[in-house]
Amino acid sequence: MILRPLLKFLLFHLPRLLFQVASLLRVINRGKRAFRKGLESEDLPGELVEELVREFDPLEGFGLREVLEFSKTAKRRG
Repeated sequence: MILRPLLKFLLFHLPRLLFQVASLLRVINRGKRAFRKGLESEDLPGELVEELVREFDPLEGFGLREVLEFSKTAKRRG
């Protein structure tokens, strides 16, 4: 009896969760690259650009648990 729910989780829910996490990370990394390019286009020194990118990193202090919780709340809203 426990085999069916386990297989359902492994075949349906886990891949969906992993794709949602991957898409969130892709969007965040794309935003960081755009932010960096925007700062570099303003001719700011490289050290300042690196510091600002590090300071405004949305993943700073974020773990996998927080990303998964955000994914769950976004699903409920949408």
